[in-house]
Amino acid sequence: MVQSRVYEGTLDEITSRYGNELSGLHLRVIAVSGESATSDEPFYENAPNEKSAEALRALGAGHKSRVPLLSDAAVDRESMYQAGE
Repeated sequence: MVQSRVYEGTLDEITSRYGNELSGLHLRVIAVSGESATSDEPFYENAPNEKSAEALRALGAGHKSRVPLLSDAAVDRESMYQAGE
């Protein structure tokens, strides 16, 4: 099971506080410039279209599906409705 933890601050602050704790870990970094990483407004209300699209692509790329895809026969109209009804 993958566990994650959020470290917030500048890179210098994070590395000075948590440097030993972060050593050897795989990190995913989100850099935010000129504004706070947290906002009172939801992301979808204040993000430009490019940022929204980028976030959606990143979400999709990071999603690992554990459910097998349905076959063409499983979603065929005849298989959804029983004959004679």
